[in-house]
Amino acid sequence: MKKIIATIVALVFSTSAYAVELSNLSVGASLNHGLYGADGKEENFTHTGTLEKTTKKDGAAFVDTYATLFLELAFNDVVSLGLSYAPDAVTTPTNINDDEGGTDDITVKADFNDLTTLYLLAKSPIGVYGKVGFSQMDIDVQSTNAGTYADPGTTDGMEIALGYEHEAAAGVSVRAELAYHDFDDVSADNGQTDKNTIEVTDMRGVTGRISLVKSF
Repeated sequence: MKKIIATIVALVFSTSAYAVELSNLSVGASLNHGLYGADGKEENFTHTGTLEKTTKKDGAAFVDTYATLFLELAFNDVVSLGLSYAPDAVTTPTNINDDEGGTDDITVKADFNDLTTLYLLAKSPIGVYGKVGFSQMDIDVQSTNAGTYADPGTTDGMEIALGYEHEAAAGVSVRAELAYHDFDDVSADNGQTDKNTIEVTDMRGVTGRISLVKSF
């Protein structure tokens, strides 16, 4: 999906004869506070490859606050194409497997890096707007006492949002919006003979977002 996003952005913001006029551009920054949840399953195998134990945790949730930057191209007064990027990771809490006991406890957490969303925004004359977008992020699994988990790589998802924009002075606007996210399932294992595997499904979340926008 990153190649698709890069291609679309390159075409839209081209410096060719169809170059974008500066007056059609907006830049902005957002503060996001999100509640995210997923269903998780951990499977523990013996050195012979026999499944020894399965642990499920449904509806696990966490909150995190992070910033995003975005650039938008307005096709007209109603419709814009935007691209947002989170320079910092969205980080889960550390999960501890207490069954191991003491200093041998297995701990696992994940960082969601380079969250990038390509979206269309449609705005009404009264400032209410809706967004629909396609997202991608890289997942970095970090663990102790469990070997090294192979990173699941990237996962794709979608975002829909509803918000309101208040126009201030000098081309500056303030936005408030609520967004819903949904991502594809991922899995990882620690590469050991007596391996542990982790599968995460139904990744979803709700984000409240405040943005400052400068239009040219």
